[in-house]
Amino acid sequence: MGRGMSWLVRVARRVKNDDAFDIDAAVGLGVLTGELCRRSVMAARGLALAARARGFAFPVFVGRGVVVTSPRYLHLSRGVTIGDYCRLDCLGKTGVVLGEGATLRRGVHIEVTSVLRDLGEGCVVGDRVGISEGSFLGAKGLISIGSDSIIGPQTILVAESHVFAERGRTVRSQGVTRRGISVGRDCWIGGGVSVLDGVSIGEGCVVGAGSVLTRDLPDWSVALGSPAHVVRLRG
Repeated sequence: MGRGMSWLVRVARRVKNDDAFDIDAAVGLGVLTGELCRRSVMAARGLALAARARGFAFPVFVGRGVVVTSPRYLHLSRGVTIGDYCRLDCLGKTGVVLGEGATLRRGVHIEVTSVLRDLGEGCVVGDRVGISEGSFLGAKGLISIGSDSIIGPQTILVAESHVFAERGRTVRSQGVTRRGISVGRDCWIGGGVSVLDGVSIGEGCVVGAGSVLTRDLPDWSVALGSPAHVVRLRG
């Protein structure tokens, strides 16, 4: 690695609070220059968003077409990246909290409140968490994701469930329950996973792609299926 790239890696690690960050030696100077230019533009958008958010953080990187409603309920941290066309609906009791170096990739949607008659709780994302393309987090009940966890693309976490016990009333008129969803530190949740309200995922868990989680997972579990079940423990 050249001296210039080594310097850049050190700066990026400091900004993201991530000692694991690196740049492949095969990345050419032209690609790297283009990425730096793109990041500069994203940082300018980040300044504009940080000025409207709760508190102030720098640098924050914001892509194209990002929509943030109720930004005063958004708490940003240093090194956050919000990818193109993400949507953050932040109004809620806790709002949306993004930890240092957290990354929301293209098209991630976090929704805290959908109707004003019933405020939602919120979503707390830990340091260096990565949430992949097209994922949806329905945070009407509290969703918390521990540091260093990875969420695969098209994953759905919904911290709310409709009451439907009475036949003579519409489902939409019977209210909801909200128990919340908890994801521990250092988890890997594969693409296309669905996590239902009330589920707690322990530290260090791995969940196979396409699984549906309806019950809690103990620490260090490897789980898959619909409904998901533990197949072994890590290590």
